[in-house]
Amino acid sequence: MLLKNPRIMILIFFVVISLLLISPNPNPRGYVVEYIQKNSTVSGINIGDVLYKINDQDVLAALEKEYYDTIKIETSAGTRYVSVNGSLGISVEPEPFSNLKFGLDLKGGVRALVEPNVTDNETINQIISTLQTRINVYGLRESIFRPVYYEGKGFIEISMAGGTQEELKELLEHQGKFEAKIPVILEIVDSGCLLKLDKEYSVAVDNNSISINGVSAGIGDSFTLAGVKFSIESIDNELNLTSTVFTGSDIVTVFFDPQKSRIEQSGDGYNWFFSVKLSNNGAEKFALVTQNVPVAKMQVGTGDRYLESRIYLYLDGNLIDDLNIAAELKGKVVTEVMITGWSNSLDQASKTKAQLQSILRSGALPASIEIVQMDTVSPTLGMGFLRSAIIAGGIAILVVSLIAFIRYRKIKFMVPMIAVSLSEVIIILGIASLINWTIDLAAIAGIIAAIGTGIDAQIIILDQSLRKERLIVTLKERVERAFFIIFGAGGTTIAAMLPLMTIGFGLLRGFAITTIIGVLAGILIARPAFGVIVRSMLKE
Repeated sequence: MLLKNPRIMILIFFVVISLLLISPNPNPRGYVVEYIQKNSTVSGINIGDVLYKINDQDVLAALEKEYYDTIKIETSAGTRYVSVNGSLGISVEPEPFSNLKFGLDLKGGVRALVEPNVTDNETINQIISTLQTRINVYGLRESIFRPVYYEGKGFIEISMAGGTQEELKELLEHQGKFEAKIPVILEIVDSGCLLKLDKEYSVAVDNNSISINGVSAGIGDSFTLAGVKFSIESIDNELNLTSTVFTGSDIVTVFFDPQKSRIEQSGDGYNWFFSVKLSNNGAEKFALVTQNVPVAKMQVGTGDRYLESRIYLYLDGNLIDDLNIAAELKGKVVTEVMITGWSNSLDQASKTKAQLQSILRSGALPASIEIVQMDTVSPTLGMGFLRSAIIAGGIAILVVSLIAFIRYRKIKFMVPMIAVSLSEVIIILGIASLINWTIDLAAIAGIIAAIGTGIDAQIIILDQSLRKERLIVTLKERVERAFFIIFGAGGTTIAAMLPLMTIGFGLLRGFAITTIIGVLAGILIARPAFGVIVRSMLKE
């Protein structure tokens, strides 16, 4: 039976999985929560929930009002009754008809104009590169950056597909300065104490100042020793220091894989975790500092032992996490650190973790920036263009199939040709949904190009299979010959697209990636299945 053939089963499997990934929703009727302000008094509503009615009113109209009572919100998770004091503080967008993400030209988005506190082009380009990495890592969204010069001043215009102004603002407002600090407390004996680093340093204490290694400093001052920066917090019977053991420049890798980056439910909320890999320099500073931190007394009923000081993690001067230091790490070179946090909802945990990962991955901005203006970008083409493109693509497949019917005079070849072509489109869109690839004008052009090469390959298979030769050549050999041609043509197409994908940008890169995905889906999944169908029909 044809359906039991492994190649047909593989095609069906990928089509089904792709449809699940796309999750088509032909009748969207609600609004998806895109963003919840930090000062919002609404509880029980999470990012990603679909809102249908608020107090039996249209969602958009209701969000513009203020409430000081209990209101009813109809959501995809059921009806919620929540107490609100003021505005809801929620941003929404129309419920999508699938999981596919669309670009600025189809969906619109948000735009920001920022002014760097520098004027040289090299630093402005570094800022653009840092912000581009930050936004792409955060949501894999289409983003466009371009420098703008006006009246002698340099600005950066940033456009991001989808999202909200608040979401983009949070990503831009962070300078990205990351620091990890460990308190060091030294007991003062006979007006002095010892600080162990690469060697033992004698610290002379006189009232509210110290002298170490030829450097004098007082409370609030900083000094650097053995590559470690220390600040003096207080001087009494003890010398209270705060050491900076590593910064954002010491972060080599931010891990995103499920083993080292995950979210777990904890009580009424969710704990999130992810690991970062440190440079050898940062790990060595950690080892030097922890030599001076004693091991805390073991608590009754626990088998874990920790150092007396914790490690405190700061982003732009704000404390984001503080962690125990295991006793066995005292004086050890540690190259991997786990960063943790807690959120009251799964969506908020995912967003917070992704935002922090993107900021640490991109690094600190080389200079501060100021947001001058933010607004919403309207789609230049709109979803009507997408519907027109779908109709045009369907008509193109039908016309090509009609021409093939005129050529071969058998309608039984046309049905599988149309079905396989449509399956290729579904698989391409499924892969785009899986990797969160943005569907824009370039992607649509790539899909059309992939359909064209797919139909061309199917005609080659049909032509080779129906070809009459004087020499005795089996049907299997003719199909294999066709596949030799198809794989050669596919390899040539991929080779032509690789330079555009690697060194291209903007529309060129999107077109290249979509075309390569389409060609690979065709030659590895769809074409073998079509070959099996043709062989089966010719044997009947």
